[in-house]
Amino acid sequence: MKKTVVLIEPTIRPVGVEYLQNNFNVVLASNGSEETLIDAIQANQASAVIVRVEHITRKIIEQCPSLEVIGMHGVGLDTIDVQAATENGVMVLNAPFSNYVSVAEHAIMSILALSRSLRTSDLKVRSGEWHYREVYYPMEVNFKTLMIVGMGKIGQELAKKAKAFNMQVLGFDPFVSASDMKLYGVTKVDDLDAAIPACDFISLHAPLTKGTHHLFSAKQFGLMKPTAYIVNLGRGPLIDQAALYEALKNNKIAGAGLDVLEQEPPNQDDPFLALDNVIFTPHFGGDTLEAKDRCSESITLEVGKALRGNMPSSLVNPKVLANARAFK
Repeated sequence: MKKTVVLIEPTIRPVGVEYLQNNFNVVLASNGSEETLIDAIQANQASAVIVRVEHITRKIIEQCPSLEVIGMHGVGLDTIDVQAATENGVMVLNAPFSNYVSVAEHAIMSILALSRSLRTSDLKVRSGEWHYREVYYPMEVNFKTLMIVGMGKIGQELAKKAKAFNMQVLGFDPFVSASDMKLYGVTKVDDLDAAIPACDFISLHAPLTKGTHHLFSAKQFGLMKPTAYIVNLGRGPLIDQAALYEALKNNKIAGAGLDVLEQEPPNQDDPFLALDNVIFTPHFGGDTLEAKDRCSESITLEVGKALRGNMPSSLVNPKVLANARAFK
């Protein structure tokens, strides 16, 4: 008998859906609410669910004993209760190598757009203020200092691209050695706060954990140059958004490029959105067509392996193997 996989509307790319339909029963949940997912999994005795931005809570896991595998269509796992999954024998898989190029490209775009005041320049031309060119002088990135916070695959790819612009690249990541960073032309820094004053650009690519929550707050913004910029393509809560608002409003730093926010989507009356020294994008740094195809193919193949009782390569909670439902 074929096992059942639950997908959630709006769902993954056709390449992944087609693979699942050819090998398993596929059920489409109308939305990702806790109640809807519990109903869909229970009613169909589903063995797996694949999520994009939806939350998989302890309640879902504990009330759905048929669930063997949770697949994350992406890298970040902060929306999945991995601890609860491990305790209940549910394997958690992700797609760690699918979108790092896209995110790194987005970071470079943000750095260049900020350095050239692209958003403001566009608005000035549209409003007939051609003379803006006489009162504002943009910045080259050539030989400027970039600090990358989080030197995983995204950080490594960003470092390679930044070096092509002759940027001086620093790396902050307690889990990556100086010798490994050196392979990408990156100088490791051990003290984040001590390195901040030297930076012209800071780009955040760390996972969200208790230790990285509000990694950048009033203290860190106070250490930045008034000409420096910060970019966040990690998770919104890496930055204390209220502190960033004050720093930007009072021109303590030059600007920010934000693909992620503490609240997504933001309230439309949030004064943060009125700042003219911020470039916002809707949390889609890794959502290029190419990356989404790679991600859909990767996570469905991994889920397929697990449901057949084979060891997936992207298992993020290996402690589950002692009592994994998929291997019983």
